[in-house]
Amino acid sequence: MGTSKGHDLNARYTALSDRFRSQWTFYQFLAGVFKHQGKGDLPFRYDFQGLYERVKALVPMVGDGTSADVSTILEFEEVERQLKKIHDDLSRAEREFAPSLLRKFFDHLKKQDEKILFALAKFYLQHDALEQDVFDKVDILLTRLAERSLEDGVTRLRDRTELMRSFEHLQGLAAVPAVEPKEERALIRVVRDIYDELEGLEDFNALLSSGIVDRYRRLKQKLGATALHAPVLFEIVTTNVMLKNRFQSLYEDEEARILEDTNRVFEIERYLEKNPGVSHDELRAQLEAFRSSRERFDAGRKDNNLRRHDILALRKSMEGVLRAFDPKKDGTRATPSRQGGAATGADAGPFGSAPVDADDGTEIVELDEADRLEAAPRRSDAEFNLAMDVGEAEENPGVMSLLPPDPLLTTSLHKIVFALELVVWDHPLEQAVHAKELHHLRLEPWEVGTYLALMDGDLQPQTLPWELQVFFLMSAALRIKMEEEASEIVRLTGSGKREQLADLFERSAQSLERAREMDRRFQWFIDDMLYKGETQRLEEIYRSHFRFLHAFSALWLKQQESGGVTPF
Repeated sequence: MGTSKGHDLNARYTALSDRFRSQWTFYQFLAGVFKHQGKGDLPFRYDFQGLYERVKALVPMVGDGTSADVSTILEFEEVERQLKKIHDDLSRAEREFAPSLLRKFFDHLKKQDEKILFALAKFYLQHDALEQDVFDKVDILLTRLAERSLEDGVTRLRDRTELMRSFEHLQGLAAVPAVEPKEERALIRVVRDIYDELEGLEDFNALLSSGIVDRYRRLKQKLGATALHAPVLFEIVTTNVMLKNRFQSLYEDEEARILEDTNRVFEIERYLEKNPGVSHDELRAQLEAFRSSRERFDAGRKDNNLRRHDILALRKSMEGVLRAFDPKKDGTRATPSRQGGAATGADAGPFGSAPVDADDGTEIVELDEADRLEAAPRRSDAEFNLAMDVGEAEENPGVMSLLPPDPLLTTSLHKIVFALELVVWDHPLEQAVHAKELHHLRLEPWEVGTYLALMDGDLQPQTLPWELQVFFLMSAALRIKMEEEASEIVRLTGSGKREQLADLFERSAQSLERAREMDRRFQWFIDDMLYKGETQRLEEIYRSHFRFLHAFSALWLKQQESGGVTPF
């Protein structure tokens, strides 16, 4: 009898000390969440140190349990009452935070201690009633506990034996219904079917259209406390890790397509500003839907809480704009094709080729082969611009063939690429930027590195890393163009050359319009890096962005001071 009594008291003490550790940990965690949310300190304080001393003092009272008296039992009950009150207070305070906040909070933590995750999960399992939000939070915590991130960014599962031992311990804390072997096998098979379906999805659209995420969530809701049965729980966290990896992998490809289509919509908007007669009610409505969905999408990415329906809404709105702008939809609308050739002059649209004088302001002059060869050795800026405008570089397109066609930036891009082709690449990038061929362009090392990366062909086109490299080169070209135009405005102001100045104002206004969009794209890349926690190149893009803004603001001010009409 004494042995049984001692065993009960020891088990009671073990459970009590376990509850104390989990509540102390949860209290510190909740204090961090409050500060993270800007809510200040927790609305209550507890003497955890004093409570810890009381818990320790119970150890000699327990002994082998045979000598426990009434005072020992009363002390146990008093400490348990205090822990119950603390648990109830903390539960009420944390109930206002959705499961998504818990996930985002841990996203901000660089290092996540397994013991802390385990203690937080224990806290939730001590609830009297395990509501759906509690299950969702436990699901998040246990998935974090089960995963380990590798250097390649892929998440892997921890050792099965170790996880099963932890899950069996947690199962003992909650009122998990008994599961017969036959039922257990059936439940494991259902969860594995979800895993197998996830593994077979080919692209992000298939992931969204399949509805598998919602079906999986409903399955876990239906399982309720049975999901905490250790073998079933192991299959669930395994599938959770697979879902996380699959979503991330497929979304990276989708994100590059979203960026590309977003740029196409921006091109359409610019085209419509110059050609308002092409617009129509449906197209205007689709553009408004795009702006609204893009705001929600960007807000979700900034808050690290991007939702599937926001991605779907943005994709649907972009497709709506592109469909409404498509000439195949209504043959009466003379809009250009992506390959060009359907429209010319002022009618050339965002997906067509336009003559250089329509966008760049450079007069087109026909030179024969002898003229080009004669002009080649001197390579003044004017001669270089002229040669590029008549297509001299088409003999050896190189990097230019990899870049999207952009009449506004063609001259500046050719100027950069031509200078880069003259460099002997026997020095690090930090030294190469000071080479005599590049010095006048004042490029950053990573902007020069873009040329090498594209020439090497190591990057897969239309992926996000490829888009970033192209963006570095395109933004540098626009920066150089704006710097040159600002200097030219200063030179022509007061010279009496009014027609030349007016032409220059028109070209620089186009540069300023493009700069607004480029500024948004800088912010897009910055937000994306912060959202993913991939900040290795953040300093590079910040520096390029600040230099870009300096050129942008300088041109804007010079244009305004000299009497030009700014596009804002």
